Amino acid sequence: MKSGLINGAIDILRNVGYRVSDCSGSRSCFDILAKKDKILLIKVLANIDGLTRRCSLELRNVASIISAIPLILSDHMKSTKLCRGIIYTRYNIQVINIATLEDIVNEKIPLIYSVRGNYCIKIDSSLLVKLRKGLDMTQQELADELGISKQSVRRYEFHGRMPVEVAEHLMKILKDNIAIPNDIFISDRFHPSYSYEGMGRRLTKLRRMVLEKFRGMGFFATLTNAPFDIVAMESEDERILTTVSDDGRRLKRKIDTIDEISNIIGSYRVCISKRHEDSDVIIIKPRDLDKIKDSEELIQMLADL
Repeated sequence: MKSGLINGAIDILRNVGYRVSDCSGSRSCFDILAKKDKILLIKVLANIDGLTRRCSLELRNVASIISAIPLILSDHMKSTKLCRGIIYTRYNIQVINIATLEDIVNEKIPLIYSVRGNYCIKIDSSLLVKLRKGLDMTQQELADELGISKQSVRRYEFHGRMPVEVAEHLMKILKDNIAIPNDIFISDRFHPSYSYEGMGRRLTKLRRMVLEKFRGMGFFATLTNAPFDIVAMESEDERILTTVSDDGRRLKRKIDTIDEISNIIGSYRVCISKRHEDSDVIIIKPRDLDKIKDSEELIQMLADL
C-alpha cells in the first residue's frame, strides 16, 4: 500500500509541474521531495498511527533547515479511512490523503480540518462581527438563531474556529462565505536543532568530525535523518547538502540522490569520503577537508565547479 501511495503521489505532483525526487529507497524521515513554487517534504504512511514523535521532529527539523513544508500522506487512521477534503494533524504536521493532495496541487483548497476527531472550519472572525452588526443582531440574537450559547458566539468571534454544521448554518444566516481555506503551504515556524541529542548510531566518528569541522568553519551544521547526512548553512541561500560515508555499497546511490535533490532545491552538495566515485558531486577526503580554512573557502570551491 505504501509503495502505491508513493507512486501515486509522484504522478500527481509531476502532472502539475513539480520536480520530484523519490527518496523512499533511502533511510530518511521523508519519502518524497518535490518543488514547484514551494518545497514539499512528504512522509508516506499506510496508517498515520505509524508516525512516531521522533520521526515527526526529524521531518520538521529537515523541513525548517531547507525552507520546506512538511506533510504526511496517509490512507488510514487506526481502522478508519482518511476523508477527501479534510486536513488532519499529527505532531503539528498536516496530514492528508492522496485525493486531498490532488485537490490541493490543483488549487482546490480544503476548508475542513479535524481537531480531536471533530470536523471544524476556520472563519474570518472580524468579517463575522461586521456582518452580524450589519444585520443589526446582538451576539445573543445570533446565538438564538444558531441554537447555541452567547458564549459560543463570543468564542467564535474571538478564535475564528467552529464546527462544520454551525459554520454552514451561520453562513446561511449571514448570506456570505466567511470560511478561510486551509493553506498547507503556510507552515508554522520551527526552530531546528543543531545538537547531538538523539543522533544515536547515525553519529559515526567520521560524521562527528565533519560536523565539528563545519561548525569550526563558521557554518550552522546539523546531522539529519535524510538522504543527505549533514546540512551546513551560512545563510538560507547558501546551504550545503553533505553525504558522509565510506560505505562502498551505498555511496554511489547516496551521491546520486543528493545530486538530484540539490539540483531541485538549488543548493550546493558535497561528499566527504575516503573513497572515489565518478560523479558530478565533488568528493573531498577527510584529510583535505581539514585543510579548508573557513566557510567562504568551501563555498567558493563548490561554486567554481
